[in-house]
Amino acid sequence: MQDFSVGFRQAVVLHQQGRLAEAEAAYRSLLQAAPDHPDTLRLWGLVALQSGAAGAACARLSRAVAANPGSAEALHLLGGALRQAGNLGPALDSYRRATILRPVFPECHFNHGNALVQAERSLEAAAAYRMAVVQQPLAANSRLNLAGVLNRIGDPAGAAFQAWAAVALEPHRPAMLTALGRAETGLGNGVAAERAHGRALRLDPRQEPLVYEHGLALSEIGRVEEASTRLHTLIHSTDATVRLGAKMALHRLVLRCIDSDDHRRAAAVALDGWSGRAGDGTAMLPMRVRIESSSACNLRCRHCTTGVAYHSTERRLLKADLFERIVQDLKGMEAVVSCVMYLGGEPLMNPHLETMIRRLRDETSINQIHFVTNAMLATEERCRALADCGVEKIYVSIDGRTPEENDAIRRGSHYPTVRRNLTLMRRYLEPAGVQLIVSNNVLRRPGDPPTAATPAFLIEDFPGLPIATNYAYKWPGWAQTEEEEALTVDVNPERRRGFCSSPFTESAIRPNGDVTLCCYDISGIEVLGNLRQDSFADIWNGERYRAVRLAMMAGDEAALPGVCRNCPVYTGEEIQERPADLPASGVAAV
Repeated sequence: MQDFSVGFRQAVVLHQQGRLAEAEAAYRSLLQAAPDHPDTLRLWGLVALQSGAAGAACARLSRAVAANPGSAEALHLLGGALRQAGNLGPALDSYRRATILRPVFPECHFNHGNALVQAERSLEAAAAYRMAVVQQPLAANSRLNLAGVLNRIGDPAGAAFQAWAAVALEPHRPAMLTALGRAETGLGNGVAAERAHGRALRLDPRQEPLVYEHGLALSEIGRVEEASTRLHTLIHSTDATVRLGAKMALHRLVLRCIDSDDHRRAAAVALDGWSGRAGDGTAMLPMRVRIESSSACNLRCRHCTTGVAYHSTERRLLKADLFERIVQDLKGMEAVVSCVMYLGGEPLMNPHLETMIRRLRDETSINQIHFVTNAMLATEERCRALADCGVEKIYVSIDGRTPEENDAIRRGSHYPTVRRNLTLMRRYLEPAGVQLIVSNNVLRRPGDPPTAATPAFLIEDFPGLPIATNYAYKWPGWAQTEEEEALTVDVNPERRRGFCSSPFTESAIRPNGDVTLCCYDISGIEVLGNLRQDSFADIWNGERYRAVRLAMMAGDEAALPGVCRNCPVYTGEEIQERPADLPASGVAAV
């Protein structure tokens, strides 16, 4: 027995010195003499765990627990081995049994908390971390992890308290300051959050996650230029998580600028306009792409370029081979999150629409897909397919101030059919979580209020359905026909922007492969390239696209394409109606 004790102490010394192979051999030799010696089995299992041999560690530590079921340390180590092997449920059970046997066991409570976080059991994880903190108040890591899980469960005040304590314990560790910054963000203290993230970054300027966190904090307090410059340094990172996070953060920054009508700044974010690297008009890849599933249409609307100039462009359905090319291009475009399966035609004319939507959701980064339809072709079979394909929302176009006006404006439409079909769509799509919205354009008339009012018939026929009513734009390519003498074009100064952010943030792909500037060019007037000849990324930052961006940023209207100079976003032009005999209109103020 004395020889065994000496051998055991020698093996432990080798283990403590990090000489794992020699310790392994020593433990094996000891187990030949005493196969069920619990401490030797436990330490033999620890050697395997430290060597990354999770399977062997599980087997050895299970033997150690069987030899001594009351060993909290062996159960703790077994929990770690099981977790490393991917057996999360049994690992949680081992940690729980260990803490029952030894309630004061801060290391085990800490690791139990880590496993509970992995199992997405945040409330229980918080309790485990709290036990670790109570039992070992000076352990900064326990406070750090507790702060993180408290942030996750919506307790920013508690998270801030723990993060402050962690920073006090280890003020020079960036992770502590990052946790504090996140907690301050949760409390709405944007300036304090930026200060904490800035301190963390100064401690380790080369650590990309810290750059990312600081960029987010800067964007939250409106320091757009600094945030943009920080985040743009990360969009080519080799760390996929950092790279994608930076791109998504830049997209949110662009949208924040657009929401505040600061379109020039939105464009500058897309260009990285403050770093001096964007002088050639090169922009990050778009956040939204339009894919025209059908340029053909079953209607000939009076106020639509497709309706009055139907033969001004080739009309076709998007074919499978070109769609395959589009999908392959989009797979390489991280952070393109939004897709509109519509441009100037009727999407439901394409029998493969639902399959295309499903593939975009399943195979690319796109998670927001919608389209616009006139609903004349909606059937029960199509409604079932649409409910199952992953489309997020569908806009149904119903124009005018009365049912009769809808049919007069939307030539070929039949309001009773549209009403019946939209009711059918609600029955199948709303339970599936698809949002339905009525898009209602009315032609402005003399004496109309500045904001278009929602027609009463739509409110009565579709209770509870969102209705977006606007005055009709004049789209590029639209021209007054001889039989439409009542329609004129006027400029609404409230709408004139003199700038457009679309060339910096989105693009459109037509069924023949042409890439055009945006949703307003529904006839393909300005073609930037074709996907049958070039990749989307090459077209997006090709010479023609870059020239448009530079002209837009410079305010050089003469250098802009004609489609931009004649676009209502740029000009503020509206189609107005001045008929001699106006029909009565039931209008409800909103």
